[in-house]
Amino acid sequence: MHTIRRYAKCVSIMFLVVTLTLVIGGSYVNADNSWPLHSFDFTIHASTTLIRMQPGSSGSLAVWIEPYCNGQEDPTPSVSWALCNTNELVTVNLTVSGCPSNLYCILDRTQVQAPPLYRTQSEFLVYSFTCATFSCTTFTSTPTTVTVTGTDQFGHTHSAKFGVILWV
Repeated sequence: MHTIRRYAKCVSIMFLVVTLTLVIGGSYVNADNSWPLHSFDFTIHASTTLIRMQPGSSGSLAVWIEPYCNGQEDPTPSVSWALCNTNELVTVNLTVSGCPSNLYCILDRTQVQAPPLYRTQSEFLVYSFTCATFSCTTFTSTPTTVTVTGTDQFGHTHSAKFGVILWV
């Protein structure tokens, strides 16, 4: 009889400990879940700063889109992903401006989708015509600034600038 009471006392103490652990643990989890989840922003940059080419040739570079957690002081993927909504797919629409009139500029993708933890790219391509098509005196050997602007579904807008130069 004494053994049964001792066993019942041990079992009730274990239930008390388990119950307190669940209550305290649940409060802690609820406090963690009440933190605001930040959405993602993105950075955009070009893989090089200058495309050099001859008349009748082409050039290219990569335009990189890298998402990061909006609300972090340091926009790097290694910083506190616990506060980010990692289910968001960042969709960025890209436009090109500043392409010289004697060149043809195009992006291989004008819309890119970046998972929250990975970067993605679009290839920027530029084509020039031969001197037979245009007078070679219309080409200059000074760089022209081309801008690729990206806008995501949250209204964030960022740009990457680089130069294009045609050597005659």
